[in-house]
Amino acid sequence: MTIFGIVLAVLGYALQYLMNRRAFNRRNAAGVEEFKSYEAATGIRFLEGAGRKLGSVLLIGGLIIAAFGFFGHHR
Repeated sequence: MTIFGIVLAVLGYALQYLMNRRAFNRRNAAGVEEFKSYEAATGIRFLEGAGRKLGSVLLIGGLIIAAFGFFGHHR
């Protein structure tokens, strides 16, 4: 179970990293995000927000599973 938890935590971190990197790369020299249209802006922000939240859930869940797996074997 410990390996599974670690893999989930790494996947969660990677998902958060990718979502944040996409938002960073979309910024111009003034630090303002640029989109092609309003629809693109709302869709992309929604999907990236959902990706960040899913990444957080995976990260926290993975750490909890890894902790239970580690401490469950070392009584």
